Amino acid sequence: MSLTQPARYRRLTATVAVGAALATSAACSAATQPAAGTSASAGPMRNGGTLVVAQTSDVDPGGFLKTSFGNLLSEYQVFETLTLIGPQTGKPTGVLAKSWKLAPDAMSMDITLRDDVTFHSGRKLTADDVIFTLKKVQDPATGAANQPIAAQIKTMKAEGDHELKLTFSKATPNIFDLFETMPIVNPATYAGYAAGKAVDGTGRFAWKSWTPGGKVELTKYAKYRDAKNTHLDKIEINIINDPTAIVSAIRSGRVQYGVGIPALDARSLSKQPGYALVSSGGSAIPLALDVTKAPFDDKTVRQAVQYAIDRDRIVEQVEGGQAEATDLPWRTSTVGYDAAQAKQYTYQPDKAKQLLAKAGVKKASFNVVTLNTPEATGIFQIIKNNLAAVGLTAKPVLLSATEYDERIAKRNMGTPAVLMMSSNALSPASQVVSRPEYLAGDNLMKFKDAQYTALVQKVTTAASTDAQKTAVHDYNEYLLDQAFALPLITRPTLTVRASSVGGIKATRTGFLDLGGTWLSK
Repeated sequence: MSLTQPARYRRLTATVAVGAALATSAACSAATQPAAGTSASAGPMRNGGTLVVAQTSDVDPGGFLKTSFGNLLSEYQVFETLTLIGPQTGKPTGVLAKSWKLAPDAMSMDITLRDDVTFHSGRKLTADDVIFTLKKVQDPATGAANQPIAAQIKTMKAEGDHELKLTFSKATPNIFDLFETMPIVNPATYAGYAAGKAVDGTGRFAWKSWTPGGKVELTKYAKYRDAKNTHLDKIEINIINDPTAIVSAIRSGRVQYGVGIPALDARSLSKQPGYALVSSGGSAIPLALDVTKAPFDDKTVRQAVQYAIDRDRIVEQVEGGQAEATDLPWRTSTVGYDAAQAKQYTYQPDKAKQLLAKAGVKKASFNVVTLNTPEATGIFQIIKNNLAAVGLTAKPVLLSATEYDERIAKRNMGTPAVLMMSSNALSPASQVVSRPEYLAGDNLMKFKDAQYTALVQKVTTAASTDAQKTAVHDYNEYLLDQAFALPLITRPTLTVRASSVGGIKATRTGFLDLGGTWLSK
């Protein structure tokens, strides 16, 4: 994951759009769901202690509005959002928002904030703080991944200290995608966040200190509205760039929770006594094809490629069974998800050969851009062997994350085929306006078609649940037929905890919520 503006398209994640009028009560704390691995094996809950964690990337204290990977462990401890989406339910639950009402046509929204929230500096949260944050996210200079959604807000008006009204330039049923990834910041101290000295949020933990490249220290916020349910005294986040060193640190007991470990290592370690796997977030991994470059300018060839790939083999051999073979980029809980559509391209090499013959392609050789990571290269090797079996020769072009992101930003991958890594937690309405392979205009695969543009528009503006189902179904049908960017698998992000750690939760976007975490010893 990256977390610069160019990389936002493949790393941001979020919610299921809700199109009906809603009004709901807020939970007292972040409305996240238990991450896999947070079972009773963690031992009895107790108060106190310091949780020591490790991650491979340094924090970015000036990037809390950018969904930076380095902030994965700190963001939802120090800050809070208006709402969060239940990963399983797809429904928004209030955090800083006490209640809300989205108009039936999704053209406006009324929000009532909690009146018992304070920043760590002591100042009470008001509607003006939310408006300040929204305007920062709207500003392209901020580099927020959810800027395209925020840009649809036409007006925002505070009505007292704890109420505000938003109007939109077009139907915005995916507004909760924005809220999911928009921590509310303090206007009085925001300019100083980047220095990492006065990072002021409303969460259960206050930012104590940051040593660049070293560690972050967070301490329990004693004046949090239900501080009695914050079990830890401190959280210490260590920056360890080498993933294998994190594994060693966990084994030695110096670290109790690790983020950034390769999936294979995480699964291996979790099988040993004293450790458990934590599953959070998720990604779709598509094979995308440039429709302007032969032989992929022929739809029949693109379809042949999809039938040629053994997705189940990728799931078992590369992901250790911790993934799902699918042709759709959405989560199964998405409104409009169709299980039959998701399995349209099963492994049928004979059918792939027939389609290639129909297209007049006997042999073809081409390059495939892929990230130079164990997972990506493992997937590519299976793709390569599968395509060779039907007469196609795929050659890898291995790139670092920085090089990969730069090519995406320039919309020039330099090859006919791209093995992509994209988040799959956004609603369809947000994915089709943020993921570079699915944009109606300047998309990565150079696919342009009036019918596709109309289908994207339909997905982004469908307000009611029935309209969303129809829009997503029709979009899926067209995407499957054109086959220019279809997933091979979807899979969660895997991390590892010591069995003494309990209560780790994850947001739908894969950020970690340690607000209710405890140490049993």
